[in-house]
Amino acid sequence: MSSVSAAGGRRIGPMVLAVILVIIAILAIVAGVIYLTKTSESLPSYLPGRRHGNTGHDTLRAVGSFVVAAIALIGAGIAMRTGRKSTVPRA
Repeated sequence: MSSVSAAGGRRIGPMVLAVILVIIAILAIVAGVIYLTKTSESLPSYLPGRRHGNTGHDTLRAVGSFVVAAIALIGAGIAMRTGRKSTVPRA
């Protein structure tokens, strides 16, 4: 459907989607590591989950972040796979 393609025979749309999903995955991994290493009281202000008086780590939020990262990486892989130019001619 799209006639816009990169030099290697790939369409640009799925490639852009894959890059965006990889960036989301990296950010989710960073957030997960922060949730595991910082206590709930000392979380940065840009991350939700700050609770006054809580000295524990937010393991559930960390696991959620890692799940989001895994889903984003799977989505990026699917986008890259579907972005390949087909070798079968269409009728």
